[in-house]
Amino acid sequence: MFDRLKAACPRVADRIAHRWFRARYRLARLSRAWAYFRDRLDADEAQRIMLDCEYPAGWHPLLVLTVEDTLAEAHEVFADHPDLPRLVNHGCARVASKWDAFNDELYEARRWAIDLAADYAASEGVVLTRLEGDSDQAGSDTGGDDHTAVLEEGDTP
Repeated sequence: MFDRLKAACPRVADRIAHRWFRARYRLARLSRAWAYFRDRLDADEAQRIMLDCEYPAGWHPLLVLTVEDTLAEAHEVFADHPDLPRLVNHGCARVASKWDAFNDELYEARRWAIDLAADYAASEGVVLTRLEGDSDQAGSDTGGDDHTAVLEEGDTP
C-alpha cells in the first residue's frame, strides 16, 4: 500500500505542475489579449501575438524586416539622432507595404528603409549626419539606388 502511494505522488505532482504551467500560459495570453483590446501593447507583446498566430494562420515568414535590426544598420550609416528611430520605423513600414523580394531581400529591404528615413528627414528638415567612411550612399539626393522612393501623397512619415 505504501509503495502505491509513493508511486502515485510523482504522478500527482506532475499533473499539478502541468496544470499550473497551462494556467500561467493561458493567463499570459489573456493578459496580452487584454492589452491588445485596450490598445496598450508593447513591442514584445505584439511580437508574441504574431508568433502565437503563425501556426493557426498558416503564416511562416522566412525573412522578417525589423525596426531594431534596421536601426542598428542605420547607426552604421548615420550619427545618432533622436528622430532616427521614428524615421526608420516609418521607412520600414513603407518598405513592408511596397516590397517585392528577389535576391538579397533582407539587406536590400533594410537599405531601402534607411534611404526612406533619409528622405523623410530631409522633408522634415531633420539633419542626419553621415558617418565618415560610409561607402554606401543612402538617400534620394546622394544615392543612385533604383529602389529609392519619392514621397507620394499620403506617405507622410
